[in-house]
Amino acid sequence: MLKQLIAEYPALQATYTLPSLSDLNKDFELDKIEYESEFVLRTIRKGMLEKLINALNFFDMLLNPPQAPRMYLPFLQTMSVQDKQVIEQLYGAFGQISLDCLSLELRYVEEQEAKMILRIAQCWNEQKSTFLELMERIAHPAPVQKREKSYAG
Repeated sequence: MLKQLIAEYPALQATYTLPSLSDLNKDFELDKIEYESEFVLRTIRKGMLEKLINALNFFDMLLNPPQAPRMYLPFLQTMSVQDKQVIEQLYGAFGQISLDCLSLELRYVEEQEAKMILRIAQCWNEQKSTFLELMERIAHPAPVQKREKSYAG
């Protein structure tokens, strides 16, 4: 598929003013796509959407942590209201795109696929720094404040 992308993408990029394949590949790892298809833009959009869906699954785990892996417990124990708001904001942005992509599964319209590629790339670029900051807080959570027990009596 990579050879097909490299061969066909420049014409599509020019027609729809799409980001460079190199830029998309840096953020969405399009070079790992193995699916052969005559619908290049659909294949690219699906590859990009996969990254957003992975992020959504991660946010779900943070917001509904009963089965969260133990490595996230230090963050989950200290997650602030602001962290939850950031997660909700990211979830909302990525989730809306995921929902809007469902209609593209029903019929192939090249122009609509191109618009969604642009929308996903724009959203990702707008949210990337916020997502990176959140990931830094998850990787290095604030220390847990020890609470002194008070015994009334």
